[in-house]
Amino acid sequence: MGKIFLIVSILASCAFAELKWASSYDAALAQAQKEKKRVMVMLSKEDCPACEYMNDVVFEEKAVSNEVEKSFVPVHIDIHNDFIPEGLGYIGTPTFHFLDAKGKKIGRYDGQANIPSFLGILGKYKK
Repeated sequence: MGKIFLIVSILASCAFAELKWASSYDAALAQAQKEKKRVMVMLSKEDCPACEYMNDVVFEEKAVSNEVEKSFVPVHIDIHNDFIPEGLGYIGTPTFHFLDAKGKKIGRYDGQANIPSFLGILGKYKK
């Protein structure tokens, strides 16, 4: 019985992943310049069902987290508690801004997306 639990635990850890979010917007830009990546900014807020869906479903999918980690430095900004850099507006949450390593905006996506759709969005804005 213990071996079955161990196997299931290993398989579950392979299927789900956790993004490594930058600690701040400035840290994300610095890391992106160093690693020659783009920046993915997620603007969200507490008690946002669409934001929770992105965090709990989409970003937990290994294909999504691998693509983000490969091409982007992700940073999360809470619209009520964090500083929002100039030019990164929102109508609702979540809002995603895609930037080059110098902070120049290259794209925006408003709202939640399912896993295949978000993979397409990432593909559109990666290098």
